[in-house]
Amino acid sequence: MFRNFFFTTLILLFSAGILWVTVSELDPFGPQKNVALVTFFFSLFLFVATFCTFVFFFASELFSGRRLGSRKFLVSLRRGIFVAVYFTTYMVLEWLNFWGVLEGVLLAVFLILVEWGLGTRK
Repeated sequence: MFRNFFFTTLILLFSAGILWVTVSELDPFGPQKNVALVTFFFSLFLFVATFCTFVFFFASELFSGRRLGSRKFLVSLRRGIFVAVYFTTYMVLEWLNFWGVLEGVLLAVFLILVEWGLGTRK
C-alpha cells in the first residue's frame, strides 16, 4: 500500500513538474516545437493517468473502509490509463481540429468496451 502510494505520488509530482516547465518555458511555435509538443502530451498523459489512479484507488479505499490489495490497484491503474488515453487523444485531436461529438462518443464507447472486456476476463 505504501509502495503504491509512494511511486504514484512520485510520478504525479514529476509529471506535474515537467508539465509546468513545458507550459511555462517552452515555446510550441519556436525552434523546439517538436520537443515541446511531445513533452507536453507525454507529461499530460502521465499526469492524468496517475491523478486518476489516485482518485480511483485511494478514494475507493477511503470509502470502503478497508485496505485494498494490489489487484485493485492494478484495476485502478488500468482505468486511470484509459481515462488518460481518452483525455490525451481528445487534446491531440482538438489541437489538430479533428475532434467532434461523434469521435468523442466512439472513443469513449471503445475504451469502455475494452475495460469491460478486460474486467470480465478470468
